[in-house]
Amino acid sequence: MCSRREDPYVDVTESRHDCEYRNVRPFGEDDEEKQFMSSSEAEPSVPESKPLKKKRFYGWNIVIASALTNGFGGSVHWQGFTVFFIPISQTLGLSAAQTAIPFALSRAESGLMGPITGWLFDKYGVKRLMIIGTIMSGVGYILLAQTSTFFAFVFVYLFVISIGSSTSFMQASTTALNTWFSRRRGMVMSINSAAFRLGGSFMVPVLSVVVLRWGWQTAAMWVGIGMLIFITPLAFVYKRSPESMGVGPDGDALKHTHSESGLQRGELEESDDDWTVKDAIRTRAFWTLVAGTVLRMSVHGTIFVHFVPILVWKGESQQTAANLIGALALCSVPLIVFFGWFSDRVGRPPLLAGCYLAAASSLLLLTVVDGTWPIFVAMLLFTGTEIGSGLNWALVGDLFGRKRYATIRGLMAPIYNTPLFIMPIAAGWVFDETGSYKIVMWVGSGLLVAAALTFLTIKKPVHQSKSA
Repeated sequence: MCSRREDPYVDVTESRHDCEYRNVRPFGEDDEEKQFMSSSEAEPSVPESKPLKKKRFYGWNIVIASALTNGFGGSVHWQGFTVFFIPISQTLGLSAAQTAIPFALSRAESGLMGPITGWLFDKYGVKRLMIIGTIMSGVGYILLAQTSTFFAFVFVYLFVISIGSSTSFMQASTTALNTWFSRRRGMVMSINSAAFRLGGSFMVPVLSVVVLRWGWQTAAMWVGIGMLIFITPLAFVYKRSPESMGVGPDGDALKHTHSESGLQRGELEESDDDWTVKDAIRTRAFWTLVAGTVLRMSVHGTIFVHFVPILVWKGESQQTAANLIGALALCSVPLIVFFGWFSDRVGRPPLLAGCYLAAASSLLLLTVVDGTWPIFVAMLLFTGTEIGSGLNWALVGDLFGRKRYATIRGLMAPIYNTPLFIMPIAAGWVFDETGSYKIVMWVGSGLLVAAALTFLTIKKPVHQSKSA
């Protein structure tokens, strides 16, 4: 029988049958000299098999689906309202303050629903809620196009569109991304945020053209149809968690042994970074984060509701104003992605502080500059609020982990949505009374400075059991 040997050139074990078939005698003492044979006389080597290619991490499909959902649906819903602002006020005979009421009430509603939707996301996953929400939003915009009174407009926007959007766009996508990524959390959150702005850079000017040429009702109808045809199907891309596919966040190997039933249900691994809701709200970091989020969102939301009216106040036409907002969104895209990547390496609080100081200076400059190009240069500094959005939501995951992210973020919603209910209406009232947005810009600048200082003080909390 052919003895087994290790050939220095061939990583193959031969059987007796193989030896006889090839007329090769079994290796013996008489053949020791063959160990010194030259490489030219040796048997040709068998090429090594190529290593198996690593399977592509499914989390990147979640990133793509989130980017498309927010790039088209989210950008129209959140940034498009400013395009509808003046035409709706003219059609329904409303003041600036009255026109801001539907948006303000929708933010209040989102705040009240935030803890509930957050808990539902953590318990059931994103997919089911996003399917329901996108259908509601699409149908809501179609119904909105049929309204002819202020009451009907508010009712449809508040109880159909807003409820649907609360489970469709940013809260849903950031929850999914935080579930699927950890080491690259800042980058993927920023890609999602950048897609939102990139979509806005095209969708807001296009929406403005449709509104001015065919009317806001026609525009609302097409928005609704687009939601149902293009956005709802994207919800089917979302899966419960990386654990449900046998891997950990970022595609890394699972750190702990999961039961088979746990994997099938998509249960997330418990990590040292995960906090219970009860423990999280007892930390100073939670309330500091809430304060910074309230300050920055109250200004960001108010300015974007009134952005077209602000630029018209500065002397620009309505279409030029929409184009400038679109160009601002386009310029912010590479900055958002870069700072998201950079924040994964240097930390997020210092970058957030810098972003909101830049945005504060933007609002001050807008009160003193005139002319399209000087106005746009001043607007570019307001990209700090765009960059900060993705970093803010990534910071929630940094501080409190993956497992209860949506619930903890949802608990913040009633607090940060309260000023979003008050501020847009207040800004409209100030303009109605004074004919100017100057006071609004001054107050907004001061609040953004306060937000910068607040984010700078945030420190990662430590579990009491570990610190003891």
